[in-house]
Amino acid sequence: MHGTDPGGHGREHPDGDAAGPWLATDRHRFNAREHTPDSVTRTLTPDTVRRLAEGSTAADVPGPVTLLTAWTAVLHRHTQQRDLLIGLDPASFTDAAAPAGNTPDAATVPLRVRLRPDAAFADERARIHTAVTEALARDPGGTPATDPRAVAGRAPAPSLRHGTWDVALTLDSGPVHTHLTLHYNASLFTRATAQWILGHCATLLTAAVATPGTPVRELPVQDEPAPAPWRLPVPDGYRPPEPARRGEGLVDRFRRTAAAHPARLAVTGPQGSLTYAELDRVSDTVARRLRRTAGPGDRVALLYGHDVGAVAAIWAVLKTGAAYVPLDPRQPDGRLTRLLTDADCTTLVCDPALADRAGSLARGARTVPADPFDIAVTSPAPPEAPTPGDPDAPAYLLHTSGSTGRPKAVVQSHANVLAHTLAYADRLRIGPRDHIPLLARYTFDAAVMDLYAALLTGATLHVEDPVATAPELRERLRRAATTVLHTTPTLFRHLVGDLPEEGGPDPAFASVRAVVLGGEEAGQHDLRRFLAAFGRNAALVNGLGPTECTLIAQYLAGATDLGGTALPVGHPVEGISLRLLDEEGRGTELLGELEVRGERVAHGYWNEPDATAAAFGTGADGTRHYRTGDLARRRADGALVFAGRKDRQIKLRGHRIEPGEIEAALRSHPTVAEAVVAVDTRAPAPRLVGYVTPATGFPPDTGELLAYLARTLPDHAVPWRIVALDRLPLGPTGKVDRARLPAPGELPSDAAAAPTTPLERTVAQLWCRVLGTDSADLHGNFMAAGGDSVRLLTLLGDVRRELDAEVPLLEFLAAPTIDTLVKLIERET
Repeated sequence: MHGTDPGGHGREHPDGDAAGPWLATDRHRFNAREHTPDSVTRTLTPDTVRRLAEGSTAADVPGPVTLLTAWTAVLHRHTQQRDLLIGLDPASFTDAAAPAGNTPDAATVPLRVRLRPDAAFADERARIHTAVTEALARDPGGTPATDPRAVAGRAPAPSLRHGTWDVALTLDSGPVHTHLTLHYNASLFTRATAQWILGHCATLLTAAVATPGTPVRELPVQDEPAPAPWRLPVPDGYRPPEPARRGEGLVDRFRRTAAAHPARLAVTGPQGSLTYAELDRVSDTVARRLRRTAGPGDRVALLYGHDVGAVAAIWAVLKTGAAYVPLDPRQPDGRLTRLLTDADCTTLVCDPALADRAGSLARGARTVPADPFDIAVTSPAPPEAPTPGDPDAPAYLLHTSGSTGRPKAVVQSHANVLAHTLAYADRLRIGPRDHIPLLARYTFDAAVMDLYAALLTGATLHVEDPVATAPELRERLRRAATTVLHTTPTLFRHLVGDLPEEGGPDPAFASVRAVVLGGEEAGQHDLRRFLAAFGRNAALVNGLGPTECTLIAQYLAGATDLGGTALPVGHPVEGISLRLLDEEGRGTELLGELEVRGERVAHGYWNEPDATAAAFGTGADGTRHYRTGDLARRRADGALVFAGRKDRQIKLRGHRIEPGEIEAALRSHPTVAEAVVAVDTRAPAPRLVGYVTPATGFPPDTGELLAYLARTLPDHAVPWRIVALDRLPLGPTGKVDRARLPAPGELPSDAAAAPTTPLERTVAQLWCRVLGTDSADLHGNFMAAGGDSVRLLTLLGDVRRELDAEVPLLEFLAAPTIDTLVKLIERET
């Protein structure tokens, strides 16, 4: 009996029947130009063989049906599909003299199986027996492999011998032993993976024939993988950070670190530099100012750009015992006001240059301007402030987008941040000799890993703005003598994208010993660029860590991973356990939603009891857990691979985006009745598209809506285009049928404005080159079309070199379109 064909995942047959199960392959299908047959075999125990025969006889079903039922259960476990299409070898079921599941030949019978995981194995076996009988009655001889309609139009040649089946399972009974054999396409699967799948078949079959009354979903396929050793090289002289002491919090550890390394450079950035002793003194001074309105149980907002002031302000707030709420001054005032109101902040600490804006945002909260370098110069050393005493108190509230359309704030404690930090620092071997660039802004969870890992181990933190050309950024990293580089894959691609793939490592990375990727999915291309640009002594670490539990999994990638279909996110880190859940939230082994378990899970979402209850919980053993919404699959080596999102949350250019927040903002406009946001994946860079229906007798002005969203949402959440429809397409259940949403440009009313003048066409060519697109809309938003701050600087640099025009960055950002850029160029020239 066969298993999977090379059809597309999730697609249906022309008649609407079941899709063939789609097993994840080790190698890309488009690289597998030839079918390479191979097989692996396992001998069943005499007890299993006896139970298989006795159980089949007692149930009055042929032995191959029992095997087929087990095979179907294994395929379901690997794919989480319940509606399956499997090819049958007719001889196995009709010729009593033939061994069960004979090696697949050139004729098969398609069998549709709708598995019920909650049903007992014996019940499913009976149902499948009926289905097999009916299928063989319809097509007793099987469909020849030369028939292009074989297997309901999916596979032109379904036999293993002739070419297109990915896997097939057979049972061969000899005079002494009975063998279970998995035939597989070695162009797609490694032998190790084939043996792994075969082991699942043998394990589940053994359990099923022993206890046929067990529900299918409860039959085991494998044990929980053993912890994987972490083999990142250890630098000479490295000493692991001391474990957290009982009751120790972030401030306690920082004071100990500052006392051990008072003269060492702690943090440096465009504003200047501070030693550990200076950073400790500056933050103590600001903390004393804050204590009139901030203390344990309070929230203090921070309004700083990406510089040393933000770092000093964080420590000042932590020293009061309050939790900090970071605000990004690049975001619209409307959003910042919502975050302040949501967090109920008592105080707002800001860069003095932002004091006027902070005052307008504060709305009753006390505003405290604080420049660390003014303090360092003018203030005497204050007496040491008392250390906050509760390590379980909140350290920060980091906002993400909520599916209800409201921002959600993740609450994390001092003790948990410290535990994550020490684990991250030890895994990356971070110590006083290291230089860590802080590329992520303090509003992102990625900054938590770098900021604390550096400043709680005696390393130097270099606050670097990634908004620079690739050569400029590489030069900054070289001057900083960077040793551990943590970045999103998008920024990593910018950093190395202009380097030749041949010619050896770039000198700018000579001091880098580890590159850590996170925040979005990394792939084979990133691994190839890493191997080309970095020295042989550098390591690439891919990983996964949601804001709700900073660090959960890591994977040490290398040349042996080349040629695969994905770059794993790896194995759980120390102190964390990971579980896969099926659609009903029950544990499963191979594919499902990723659940994090451990004491380091965040406390929940601030003032969001329903959202907290839906995502967080505590098990019977008292262990906290968090359902990430990320789907993951397990490989044969136990490593996890990211497999998309369970819900509608998406990631674009390193940003977590909830379409619900954008839809809620659109619906708040008086001209909009309904709104849906989708992702257009046809362009080289995925982009957001909004669809709206009118609330009045006139269609909404899509340009006005884009401007409205730009004043309300961060730029990465503003759609590339908004399409006005008379009504949204609905499916049979009354829900929006997203598959029927028209692509932008398909409607006459949605035609893009094409550049017409020579200057417009020239700018459009530069625009398309930077974004990697074929066409450009005169009024299309650069950021929404796939741009980011790095590509923005690249575009303006190209304009400067090729058109001899210096375009003011802030003026272009106010309306980043070709039309705006052309007007600014004409003004400057």
